[in-house]
Amino acid sequence: MTYRRVLASAVFGALLLAGLLWWAGTSAHALSLPGATRFFGPDQANRLAAWTMPWSSESPSSAQFTDPAGAPGHGADYAALRETAMRVRYAALVLFFACGAVPLLRRLSDRGAGRAAVAVAALWGWGIVAAMLAVAVSAPWMVASGGSAAFRLLPGLASAMSQGRELPVGAALVAAAAAVGLMTLLRPEVTLPPGRSVPTVATARLAATVGTAVVAIALVVLSNDRVAGRIQTGFTGNGRLSEPGDLLRQWIQLGAWTLPTGSDPGRWLLYRLGDVALLALVWWGLRLLPVLLDRVTYPAYSLGAVAATTLGVVVSGVWHSLLSYQGSTGGPLLYYVSVGSGVSAALVFGLIAGYAGTLTVRIRSRAQQPVPPTP
Repeated sequence: MTYRRVLASAVFGALLLAGLLWWAGTSAHALSLPGATRFFGPDQANRLAAWTMPWSSESPSSAQFTDPAGAPGHGADYAALRETAMRVRYAALVLFFACGAVPLLRRLSDRGAGRAAVAVAALWGWGIVAAMLAVAVSAPWMVASGGSAAFRLLPGLASAMSQGRELPVGAALVAAAAAVGLMTLLRPEVTLPPGRSVPTVATARLAATVGTAVVAIALVVLSNDRVAGRIQTGFTGNGRLSEPGDLLRQWIQLGAWTLPTGSDPGRWLLYRLGDVALLALVWWGLRLLPVLLDRVTYPAYSLGAVAATTLGVVVSGVWHSLLSYQGSTGGPLLYYVSVGSGVSAALVFGLIAGYAGTLTVRIRSRAQQPVPPTP
């Protein structure tokens, strides 16, 4: 499939994702109306407002934008910084989604329901990561718009980067399905791909096992609460760049777990089922990719590994939310576990797992090639 058709589908999906998030952001002010408060309840309305505000282009009702105190400048200057942050956020969202979707769609462009389903899942996971990267890129402008960029800069960046990661979970699914659907319409009727060497089942399983082992090490070791506590308190100092623990934990922790305590280990095991589902989803995705890709390349396989890890983090978070919701009466939105604590680390360790898996496939495929007969 030509790059022109793939790029058109990727850009269409990126624009649709940005449009859905913009539409949700413009509805943020409606959640403060009395009707919304009565319908959702005050607590759930506030939770929805917190989800939509990071994607809203409107300035929040804050004295910082009207009569700033404690920082030099005028309120209009801070409002302009926030507008710049939102422009950077949406532009980065379109760029990141399109750049990641092109290699995925091109390598999964052959016909077949299996490839279409895997392409939708891969773009879904990548769309969530693209939204996270867009928020991270625009975080410096957002922190500066608060008037406190010079005080504890790194914790402020960590707080700004962890926002806006709930809505893309649903919006990215719609954008992924639309992009794959458009690619199906633009695909030529007859495709005659040249012969390619498909990795064997054993090679695909070995690559999936190697990649899953990378994610498992990060999940078991770095996501432990004791390790997280050491990371949090291991960096001390003074000045603007002090206390980078919050920022570092976002990029290395896929979740959070602790050793079983008390007399009820059964509930602890129930929570660990979410981690098992994460690893199973990663292994399943990495197992399918070598067979479905028209050629195993580092960009496509690594992006697929990132998508699989991200979706695993989402599934684990939903499972933990269901366990927390048992017996509660506060409404489902109040017990939703945010996926923001794991998507950043899913990008880091997904790339490492994808690189390790691709290297495994290439080494095994090279070793299995027949040796030409000597004359």
